[in-house]
Amino acid sequence: MADPLTLTAVGAVALTEGIKFLYGQAGEALKQWRERKAAGKPAEVEPVDVQLPTDAFAGQLERPQLHLDAVGQLEQELRDLRAAVADYAQDIDEVDPGNDELLQTTDALRQAMEAVYRQRITFSGEPRPPSGPLAAGEANVDEVLGYVAGLRAKRIIGGSVAGRVIAKRVGPGGQAIGVEVDTIGAEAWHSPPSGGSEALDAEGAPSSDT
Repeated sequence: MADPLTLTAVGAVALTEGIKFLYGQAGEALKQWRERKAAGKPAEVEPVDVQLPTDAFAGQLERPQLHLDAVGQLEQELRDLRAAVADYAQDIDEVDPGNDELLQTTDALRQAMEAVYRQRITFSGEPRPPSGPLAAGEANVDEVLGYVAGLRAKRIIGGSVAGRVIAKRVGPGGQAIGVEVDTIGAEAWHSPPSGGSEALDAEGAPSSDT
């Protein structure tokens, strides 16, 4: 989980409107999942018309799609998180930006919806890249003797991309490529695994993320 303290930089208005949005969208996602499940239909990816409220979020989703397989996997978590913020979403309780428990719950709901849309959702004022597509990848190996890429794609449509290769040694003729792209856009999403080794370039010297 990302550090929920990034939300401490977000004002009360943005948090309030953002919670309302996430609450509502989580409910719509669960409704579509339930209807499809009841009809015996497989989980699919469905285009949706979603606009992030500009008074709550930075950036916009790009050609948003609802990944119903993710909704099914996160069904109980989405239900629990919606219930936890319901009184704030319905203006029963006032949002306090200093309420750490609320920030953690909001961050968890945000991350669940990021998984559902497979795009980043960033609050206004949050020290984080703006909302939109994200593709990130990482390869973690002991030795590179041939070709290794942290992330490969076909076409860059839009959004952000990050990748790196972590290797203990790059042998003669070896290629360690952080990112090789051909399509990055709304449908591309890969979560990088954790790693603890130093990133190396093709000559075996330390390198920064690409």
